[in-house]
Amino acid sequence: MKTLVRTALAVVISVVVAAAFFTSSAAAAIDIVAATPELADIAKQVGGDKVSVYSIGKPDHDYHMIEPRPSDVSRIARAEMIVRVGMDLDLWLDALINAAGNPRVRKGAPGYVDASVGIRKLEVPREQITGASGDIHVYGNPHYFYDPENGKIIAHNILEGLIRVSPAGKSYFERNYERFARDIDSRLDKWQKALAPYKGKRVVTYHKSAVYFLRRFGLKDFGQLEPKPGIPPSASHVSDLIRRMKAEHVTAMAIESIYPRRFPDLIQRETGVKYVVVPYSVGSLGTKSYQDLIDMWVTRYKDALR
Repeated sequence: MKTLVRTALAVVISVVVAAAFFTSSAAAAIDIVAATPELADIAKQVGGDKVSVYSIGKPDHDYHMIEPRPSDVSRIARAEMIVRVGMDLDLWLDALINAAGNPRVRKGAPGYVDASVGIRKLEVPREQITGASGDIHVYGNPHYFYDPENGKIIAHNILEGLIRVSPAGKSYFERNYERFARDIDSRLDKWQKALAPYKGKRVVTYHKSAVYFLRRFGLKDFGQLEPKPGIPPSASHVSDLIRRMKAEHVTAMAIESIYPRRFPDLIQRETGVKYVVVPYSVGSLGTKSYQDLIDMWVTRYKDALR
C-alpha cells in the first residue's frame, strides 16, 4: 500500500513539475539583443512584457567603436531577435552574429531587424571614400535615430520583426506600437512649437550626429569641431571655426555628451558662445527612455538658440 501511495505521489509531483515547466516555457519572454540603448528602449516599448531586451552598446560609449565581449556572443547565440542600427554604424555586430552561429538572427532570418529600413537617408556620399575621408558611411549618415519621426520607423521595423518571431502576439505588439507612435506624435507637436521660433538658425556641433534632428526642426548645420567625421579637432581647424562663427554671428553650439570639452571650452572663451551638452544615448545625462532623449535634445537646443 505504501509503495502504491509513493508511486501515486511521484506521478502527481511529476505532473505538477511538468505543468510548471510548460507554463514557464510558454510564458518565456522573447530574447532580444539590440545594438544600442535607443533601439533597446524602443524594442521594450513595442514588445512590452513579452520581451527581454539587452543592449550591447552602453550609454555614452561611441557606437562606432564598441568592443564586444565574449558574453555578447553568448547572448546572440540565445537570442530570438536582434535589432541593429545598420548603415555601417554597427559593423562590429556582424562578427558577433557570425561567431554566435544562431540561424534565427542571421541576415534574412525572421529574427534579423535592420532598424534603418525605410529611413530617408541623408548625406549619402557621391564621391569615392578613402582613408582621408574620415568616418564617412557608404550608406549615408547613420544617426537617423535623433529624428523622432524616424523613431516611429524604427518601432515599426521592430514590430514587424516581433510578429515574424511571435505571430501569436501580433495584436498585443500592434497596440504597443500604436501607443508609442501616438506618444511621439503628441510630443512632436510640442517639440516643434518649442523650436519653431528658431527656424533657420545655425548650430555648431562636435560630430555630424545632429543632421536628422536639425532637418526635422528646420535648423541649419554650420559646422563641426571635427574637421572630418571621426577625426579629432585640430588647433587650426578650431581657429578657423572660431573665425567663421564670429564673422557670421553664429551663437549656438551643442556638444554630444561623449566628447571632450577642451575645444568647446576654447570656443566659448573666444566667442562668448555658451555651449549646451546633449545626451548621446538613452541613459546619458539621466535620460531613461527614447522620448526622454529627444525631449532633452529639444530643451537644450532651445537653450543654446536663445
